[in-house]
Amino acid sequence: MAKHLVIIDGLSFLFRAYHGVRPLTRSDGLPTNALYGFAQMVLRVLDELQPDLCAVALDSVGPTFRKQFYPDYKAHRKEMDADMARQMPYFEPLIQSFGLPALRVEGVEADDIIATLVAKKAPDERITIVSSDKDLMQLIGPDVVMWDTLKNVLIGPDQVVEKFGVGPDRVIDVQALIGDSSDNVPGVPGVGPKTAQQLVIKYGSLDGVLAHAHEVPQPKLRESLMTNKGAAETSRRLVTLKKDVPISETSFTYAPTLDKARDFLLSLEFRTLAGKMNTRHVASIGKQALTNNVNTVDVKKDFGSYTTVTTPEDLAAWIARAEAAGRVAVDTETTSLDALQAELVGVSLAVAEGAACYIPLAHTGDMFAPAPVQLQKDYVLSKLRPLLTNPAVLKIGHNIKYDLLVLGQEGVTVAPFDDTMVMSFCLDGGLHNHGMDGLSLLHLNHTCISYKEVTGTGAKQVTFDKVPVDKATAYAAEDADVTFRLHALFEKRLADLPSLRALYDTVEQPLVEVLAAMERRGVRVDRPWLEGLSTDFASRLTEIEAAVHAAAGGPFNLNSPKQLGEVLFEKLGLPGGKRTQPGYSTDEDVLTTLAEAGHAIARQMLGYRTLAKLKGTYADALVAQINPRTGRVHTSYNQTGAQTGRLSSSDPNLQNIPIRTAEGRKIRHAFVAEPGWDLLSADYSQIELRLLAHVSGSEALRRAFRDGVDIHAFTAHQIYGVPLADVTTDQRRAAKTINFGIVYGMGAYSLAQQLGISNKEASDTINAYYARYAGIREWMDATVAFCRANGYVETLFGRRIHLPNISAKNGGLRANAERAAINAPLQGANADIIKMAMARLEKQLTDGGFKTRMLLQVHDELVFEAPPDERPRVEPLIRAVMEGVTTLDVPLVVGLGHGATWEDAH
Repeated sequence: MAKHLVIIDGLSFLFRAYHGVRPLTRSDGLPTNALYGFAQMVLRVLDELQPDLCAVALDSVGPTFRKQFYPDYKAHRKEMDADMARQMPYFEPLIQSFGLPALRVEGVEADDIIATLVAKKAPDERITIVSSDKDLMQLIGPDVVMWDTLKNVLIGPDQVVEKFGVGPDRVIDVQALIGDSSDNVPGVPGVGPKTAQQLVIKYGSLDGVLAHAHEVPQPKLRESLMTNKGAAETSRRLVTLKKDVPISETSFTYAPTLDKARDFLLSLEFRTLAGKMNTRHVASIGKQALTNNVNTVDVKKDFGSYTTVTTPEDLAAWIARAEAAGRVAVDTETTSLDALQAELVGVSLAVAEGAACYIPLAHTGDMFAPAPVQLQKDYVLSKLRPLLTNPAVLKIGHNIKYDLLVLGQEGVTVAPFDDTMVMSFCLDGGLHNHGMDGLSLLHLNHTCISYKEVTGTGAKQVTFDKVPVDKATAYAAEDADVTFRLHALFEKRLADLPSLRALYDTVEQPLVEVLAAMERRGVRVDRPWLEGLSTDFASRLTEIEAAVHAAAGGPFNLNSPKQLGEVLFEKLGLPGGKRTQPGYSTDEDVLTTLAEAGHAIARQMLGYRTLAKLKGTYADALVAQINPRTGRVHTSYNQTGAQTGRLSSSDPNLQNIPIRTAEGRKIRHAFVAEPGWDLLSADYSQIELRLLAHVSGSEALRRAFRDGVDIHAFTAHQIYGVPLADVTTDQRRAAKTINFGIVYGMGAYSLAQQLGISNKEASDTINAYYARYAGIREWMDATVAFCRANGYVETLFGRRIHLPNISAKNGGLRANAERAAINAPLQGANADIIKMAMARLEKQLTDGGFKTRMLLQVHDELVFEAPPDERPRVEPLIRAVMEGVTTLDVPLVVGLGHGATWEDAH
């Protein structure tokens, strides 16, 4: 059989991914949406095409021969977005992690490399070009096709004729006449696609068109062709692809290195994609068989035969089946991802594998079709309410917090319940994502109908109430069916792992309802204060911009890393410039180094970026996020986002408000209590260090906490050998850096950088720390060894945090995993403790009849809203619950504060 060569148009798909995939960021702030979309596409290509040979073609970093020949070529292309530029250094390593050659030749574009490979095609070879670029259609011919993965369209000679009106051999002639505004290819003015097709068909080629231009009957067209002969010939030269590019790579037989690919995907925190490396998604990648993931099971394949409920009799029958089964999977369909503003459109139920239904409630018609037959929402909810509150029937949901909020808006409560997303997180935290579609593929070997398949995309996307009921049934009932099946699998696995069963039952499952209650309450924000901050920040940004322009000797775009890099390292000649593909790096580390060296422009740029983020992310965004129904801001808590178990939040993200700066604290000032009430802040003091004292057995550290001394001054006293009363401010600062750095596995180099000391001084300081706090080094070594042997670490409460990179061949990935192994048991136990405290506080506040309500959780802090007359009773309660939630060898200590604003409460 002919060998199959697949050539991927690399940058083309990277850019499409950047603009087509929703914004994603790694936990350290690196944007990753373009990389995610590209990796997803590569997996799909390798899985579906099963190539024998494969390569990725890339554009030249420097100017191409077209630019040298025609300086205006692509002159209108806008500069690469900053978020895109930050992803570029990871692009080629991502390609290479899949065992794919990345082909780049200076002076030519990816299209020219692809054209050369096509020209060199062996007789027994067939080629698929993975691209949507029309310029590549000139290459299509016998055994050469294009595949547009986004539209899922295969393009052969017939499709070229449909687009250009001519075959692939005449595409260049048509393009030369039309030109290309996106690449600034001039073409012939007044000649559009249809005219160009007709001219080339009539006269055979571009040369024929130009030779017979004087015969064209239309006066304007005739004059344009005759006047712009040179432009047409220039355009032909620009659109004609080179077929003689010197390519050093001779073999495109790729060797998929699955461990390397998985490690790299995990380093980018693409856990779902990394998980797919163990499933059928790439089961025959490179023609080799892979061992299925240990969690994959054989399941029935009877997905898709589902019922639409439109009569009272059918509804009653399904409710009866659920009651008889004693369990039912429940899912809601709505008009919005914002549960508190969404309108309920329908409910799906599943009572057994393959037995699921959809109950439409609010699907609408249009000018072409009336609204479908469906039961009244109030009637359905009145019948479902007893089922959803029946203590003898377990309700099962995936991310059921959303459904609790949606149904709560309709006055319906749901209890008891299980959440398959949370169950998956307890079982496999750190291994992969826990979205339903990914879990279905991973565990059930089933690809779910995607949301976009039923609602469309882009400008044609509709809300779910506009989806035809038959499509809605297939999608929604499948979700309930998949959830039901996942629950059976996870329930069995948890039964075999008592510590994880206890973690789910006592920590995670009770928290779901607590988080839903907190999200429903929301928190007030001071709109005038925020608007005033935004105005102030805008004024200061303008001032900084003027100062930076003055220092740079002229204006430039401060938001452009490329322009900033050129100003700093070329125009001003500052030291330390490091070139990347898109230009010089100007990230925070680079600017901080320059600022510390005394370069004012770098300090100003750091201030500019901080203010710009505060303005856009908080001062402006918080106003836009005020719920019109409640007048409050309702953050959304993610219970399964961080592998250590810590909660994260979004819309707005409350975890990343920079409270160490005066400007950041002004954002906290915008969060306010109801008039006449107070905000209470309850914050665990140095909880991870206290946990370190407990797990390590370090008697010196335990004694410091038991005696209630200043832990940082005590550490300075220990490592510098000076009396506690004589510890200097600098010594305490250094000790504080060490105390908090140790729990993150900080080494001598990082400490030296942070304290501005030599590596030897830093190393001596760390050694002194371990010597004075005997037990810590031994615990750290034992923890890393346990992780290396088992692939995970455990918290005091049985949470398993998987760290697949602990045995990675890549030294950097392995070192990161080793540092994570030291911190994860501490950060994870911290998360477990505050989660248990939240559940207990919610219950005690409710059972005690308090008006005080828990509103926010941020890191080690809980924020409450309380009437002043309750504070004398509620503050001791909060402290007692939080400090008594578990017993350690050192005391847990909680600091309490109150005030009219969140800032005042500190």
